[in-house]
Amino acid sequence: MTDFPNQTAAVIGLARAGAPAARFLLERGARVIGYDSKPHDELSDEALALERDGVQIYAGEHNFEGIEAADLVVLSPGLKVHYEPLQSVIKGAEARGAEVIGELELASRFCPCPMIAVTGTKGKSTTVKLITEMLRACGVDAHSAGNIGTPLIEMLPQLTPDSWAVVEVSSFQLEKAPTFKPKIAVLLSLLEDHQDYHPTLEQYWETKLKLFANQEDKDSDWAVFNVDDPRVNESRKNHCKGYSWRPVIETSSHPKKTLVNVNEEFFFLGTDKKARTKVLQIDDVKLSGAHNLSNVAAAIGAVSAALEFDLGSKVEQIADAIRNFQTLPHRLEVVARKDGVTYVNDSQSTIPDASIAALKSFPAPVTLLLGGKAKIEAESYRALMEVVRESGAKIGLFGEAAAMLEEVAQECCVKKSQINRQKTLAEALQNAKIEASPGETIVLSPACASFDQFKSYEDRGQTFRALVASME
Repeated sequence: MTDFPNQTAAVIGLARAGAPAARFLLERGARVIGYDSKPHDELSDEALALERDGVQIYAGEHNFEGIEAADLVVLSPGLKVHYEPLQSVIKGAEARGAEVIGELELASRFCPCPMIAVTGTKGKSTTVKLITEMLRACGVDAHSAGNIGTPLIEMLPQLTPDSWAVVEVSSFQLEKAPTFKPKIAVLLSLLEDHQDYHPTLEQYWETKLKLFANQEDKDSDWAVFNVDDPRVNESRKNHCKGYSWRPVIETSSHPKKTLVNVNEEFFFLGTDKKARTKVLQIDDVKLSGAHNLSNVAAAIGAVSAALEFDLGSKVEQIADAIRNFQTLPHRLEVVARKDGVTYVNDSQSTIPDASIAALKSFPAPVTLLLGGKAKIEAESYRALMEVVRESGAKIGLFGEAAAMLEEVAQECCVKKSQINRQKTLAEALQNAKIEASPGETIVLSPACASFDQFKSYEDRGQTFRALVASME
């Protein structure tokens, strides 16, 4: 294939999404240059295979040598495009006439099928998996891609015009995705996060809204808004301002006049009580937490749009898919019950709002294990500590942010008896176990990133599982 004849493409970042993007370009006739900040001896097997196949790779302190030759620059997700040195590299490439895009944009240009794209600060992976399993239960060839695991660029060979690609989309990916156009776009939440990446919170939220930028087909492009989230609800109002034709689906896990809503303990599709469709009972949802009911409602809205609202006999298949849905790892995952104490792995919760949701998902008594590397300012943890104070929950603090979290807790009048500070997760867990009473729930919901003591939130969650398993 020669989709990129006589072109030089530079791929920055050769990890999970970058390596498949480089492979894709190489197989389509481009001369490919790859850049990665890791030393050469730490590169992945995929990156080293690219080098053997002719990709010129610059590793470690490369200073972007040779990037001036690139006609196309592809960015891996998560690169800090607003900060040096990458900011100048991007500006220089664009000034020379090179196109600078992300892996998501590249993949979407070659995607043969319609896409459902899901974004939001939290809830993306769960909702993507829900949508995929609901569509599959209805006989649709649906595939999950994006941040949930397999990059869209790597998923392309499995897709046909009859498929649906259900894509988890981050703000990082939307930074450089000028023509990305999902058929159905879902916005779940806009919370405080990624202040270590985006210049401001407002810029972060505005980037999320780029998901809807190219939806122009008034007959088939649908924007799905979880109006349970206040900022999403406000964004929905702005989205429709001056565009009365824009097809919008509002979803809620409350008795509101939204297309998907909850009344009398059931999820319904439709606002007319005489004509609405009963989907399933709330008690049939196994996921913990009120926030997950909002995710279920949004998933029902997206699937309804994909099926053109002709659910018919498919309602029971959709309901069964929700009933049988298993939570994803590291998301309110019950890992053990020992001596009357329940242990929950919620390592994926890396911001205070997510930890508040986790705390509210379980009856008292609860101990929250909090800590790691903070991604946001100390002030943003006040709401969490106020909920801790009001609930009477105990907190076990660990990691780089422990001192800051203790200070905020004290400022918010959390009792000293509720606070225990340790150096490591293992020490915090051991202390929580010793102090726990029968019926208590100990929840790892750190409200911080993992990179002070762990490789990733997955590594942190797996460590928590192993620690719990080893406890006598």
